[in-house]
Amino acid sequence: MTNAIAERNANVTRVLSGLVPKKDMTTLLEGVQKVERLDKVLLVLLDGSGSMMDIMDGDTKIRLAWRVFQQELMPNMAGWAYGVILFNSKVDWIIQPQVSTTALVSTLPPRAGGTTAMGGALQLAWYWVKTHAKEARFILLSDGLPTDLAKDHIIELASNNRNIPVDCVGIGKGQNSYDPVFLRNLSKTTGGVFTEVHSVKVLANTIHQLSPTNRPLLGTV
Repeated sequence: MTNAIAERNANVTRVLSGLVPKKDMTTLLEGVQKVERLDKVLLVLLDGSGSMMDIMDGDTKIRLAWRVFQQELMPNMAGWAYGVILFNSKVDWIIQPQVSTTALVSTLPPRAGGTTAMGGALQLAWYWVKTHAKEARFILLSDGLPTDLAKDHIIELASNNRNIPVDCVGIGKGQNSYDPVFLRNLSKTTGGVFTEVHSVKVLANTIHQLSPTNRPLLGTV
């Protein structure tokens, strides 16, 4: 039995010794194209904090915003790629950047709750476009104040990324209302525009005007 096991092990060793890689890893990767950067990217940064559950014109602000994005933004993308970042107590992608408009049209409105990590959302967006896009613009929609970073700090970060326009939309008024001076400064610093919105009609018109078809402005990354 011992001789049989020894002979079998010897056979296995001979077989394995013949399995020499035909190409090393460098050779295997030759000719593999790197992923191309996207030419034109619009990133939507959507406030998902608890105050976005407040009612405006018969529905929650977050549901109204989502419906307006579906109706006024998606039909007017003009070949741009887009992605959606939701920020509340944390920051995450709702829709990863892509060209297909079906994702947002078929996705249900996100749930709102928590605080307002606006600074983190901007940092994620800036980092992503620097590594994945040639040209980009952001639309930031919020009804509140940033809770993760000081407003002055965010303006400083925006100044360091001033080549990427940030169009800010302040939605609604109330106890947790946004700071129009801060949002206006954020937009101005980056060459974007700021709009105050108090009704779904004005919101729809604003997003329509900010869509790529009507506002082809981009910043070079």
